[in-house]
Amino acid sequence: MNSMTKKILALCLVWLAAAAAQAHHSTANFDRNQVVTITGTVTYFAFTNPHSFFDIEVTDADGKKVPHKVFAAGRVLLARYDWKPTDLKAGDRITVSGYPDRKDPTFMYLSRIVFASGKVWERSNIPD
Repeated sequence: MNSMTKKILALCLVWLAAAAAQAHHSTANFDRNQVVTITGTVTYFAFTNPHSFFDIEVTDADGKKVPHKVFAAGRVLLARYDWKPTDLKAGDRITVSGYPDRKDPTFMYLSRIVFASGKVWERSNIPD
């Protein structure tokens, strides 16, 4: 393989890696034209990078408990905006608002949360 072929191959690999990274961080699957609000009990919280998330159990109109997953910005960004790993824990009753997934109504991307402590956080100025 000659030098030019190696350079082209390396450039293609870098481009593919960048495209994959962008796709990973995309929030395109969430409908930013709608906001859904749910109240329920936290069952799990992952304060992680590149995205944090938590599971919340919501009781529907029929009294059935329905698990939901709420995605959020990563730990680094949330920490900059005063989140702490102890802000959410299993058993906490919270209210969250967010953008619903286009295909799965039990997934959402967080835009606002009222913690069990009463603290309110809104995503108004955090980039994706």
